Amino acid sequence: MSIETYERDAERGAVRDRVVERVVDRHFDPRWGSLYWLERERELGIDARRDLRSFEDLRILGPMPAEALARRSVWDFVPKSLQEDLASLILAETGGTLGRPRRTVFHRDDFHAAFVAPMVAAVEVSGLIPRRARWLWIGPSGPHAIGKAAREVCRALGAPDPFSVDFDPRWYKAQAEDSIGRKLYMRHVINQALDVLEAEPVEVIFSTPPVVAELGSRLGEEARSRVSAIHLGGLPARGAADALERFFHRASVLSGYGNSLFGVCPQVEAGDLQSPVYHPHGHRLQVEIVPLDAPASDPPRDQVAQGERGRVVVTRLDASCLIPRLVERDTAVRLPGRPDLAARGFDHDALGDPRPAEDVPAERMGIY
Repeated sequence: MSIETYERDAERGAVRDRVVERVVDRHFDPRWGSLYWLERERELGIDARRDLRSFEDLRILGPMPAEALARRSVWDFVPKSLQEDLASLILAETGGTLGRPRRTVFHRDDFHAAFVAPMVAAVEVSGLIPRRARWLWIGPSGPHAIGKAAREVCRALGAPDPFSVDFDPRWYKAQAEDSIGRKLYMRHVINQALDVLEAEPVEVIFSTPPVVAELGSRLGEEARSRVSAIHLGGLPARGAADALERFFHRASVLSGYGNSLFGVCPQVEAGDLQSPVYHPHGHRLQVEIVPLDAPASDPPRDQVAQGERGRVVVTRLDASCLIPRLVERDTAVRLPGRPDLAARGFDHDALGDPRPAEDVPAERMGIY
């Protein structure tokens, strides 16, 4: 390790620890903290505001049990101090790919940091999506966060409110893969999107790989030629690579990796959709890649080496919600970050080619 790398890692760690201190002080405040974490503090017999002063100290809390996020009230995780201003809070739910949806709350500032700031920074770095462009969003509205984020991203880029087609991923995934219901629902969604694209000068499409692939096969050449950029969400991006090359070869592509609990990690440059690379943004989101055989109940301290694939473990450090070391369903390759982009907020290791782990049944690997 070079002296420059050592100094950069030390500085990054110090900033991260200061973020931890602020978040712990808020969530474990005896009077104004979060009900869930105050209960956990008593169970562990610790003084959290004394004992948890660094990122490493968060391991004392143990990994976050995903079931708690599905079964406890979202308000148990929000500090009482923030519940004084309920209008500033944004609700979000996961798509339910792995069963019962998990719910969370974002303060509007945390929501911007989780979903909007990373995408705007990626657009500024990559230049792949034009500002002030007309968007079409094809995906879920409520209760998922992504539809709300799509509108905020457009606003931040100086674009108008996007045209939108609602797509309910929970209903879609509940149908058998080759069922008539699933095929009819996809046709219904695509027909609505075609109505927009054939009448409106849409320049950017934001949707998931399966939808983009189906849309490309039915869209006329004139409408396709107007599309200058595509933003892909959902896994796996590689599923749309062939369709994009065949139908939208003039469009640049920027994809994102994330979920409703944590936010988004975007691409920051054009790359191979077969092996996309994503970059966490800011210090509120910490991503670790641990050995594949690590137990979800006790993920290890050590990450895999650069270039190796491991299980994704995510920590969210927000004023509105603390989620320490949640073991995700996905695996990814740990890759070096981009020191040249640290000033843009991309000051972390990158994730290469994230995909659902082999122990996740194929029929559950839906969009969002």
